[in-house]
Amino acid sequence: MGLDLYIEAKITEKATGRCISVPNTKEIKDYWFKYDDPDEDHKHFCILWMCGQKAAAVRNSWIDIINRYMNTNYNYNDFRIPFPQTALREMCSCLFSYGITPEDNRFLISVENGYWDKIQRNEQNNIPYEEAKEYPSWNECADDEHEFLIKANDLRNFIYEIERIHYENKYEPLEADHCDGLWRGGSLRLPDDFILLEDDRRKFSEDPQAYEWSFRIFNSY
Repeated sequence: MGLDLYIEAKITEKATGRCISVPNTKEIKDYWFKYDDPDEDHKHFCILWMCGQKAAAVRNSWIDIINRYMNTNYNYNDFRIPFPQTALREMCSCLFSYGITPEDNRFLISVENGYWDKIQRNEQNNIPYEEAKEYPSWNECADDEHEFLIKANDLRNFIYEIERIHYENKYEPLEADHCDGLWRGGSLRLPDDFILLEDDRRKFSEDPQAYEWSFRIFNSY
């Protein structure tokens, strides 16, 4: 099985603690209406999605960051890992750092770590070019690094909107897809289309500070 790495969120009403968000799929919407208290997997929706072996390196870096922020000991095999909103900026900065990979990773088919990792920051990283015997095509390497940059920029745009809520009590919906979260050209609006009831959407739009966001990593493999 391959790795699917998600940043997920849910939105709850501060006054009541009632969750107003839901993943945007018909099956889960039907489940949400059927039960008064859906389980956590029917409350969270996707903010950002990455897949494949290259996502494993980002996952490891993110879990290290989360453990520092929360003073926890999550390991890289844990499935669901909550984290505070305050960690988002460093997680985004970390993801941007994968837009250019270390010297000892540039000949690998799948990135193993990035400059954000302590082991890399302490290395000289001056491997001579002539030592490389085999390497993937430069187009493949460039595509991987470009994807990191695209995802990082999407996450940064999301952070701007979360902070607009915090400081200005207003927001601008972002383009999104059903499963991939933020996605330019997506047919959905985030978070509007992930708030199921029309009355909740109206109230959220009028006073977004009346609602609390919580976040987690879903490390699915």
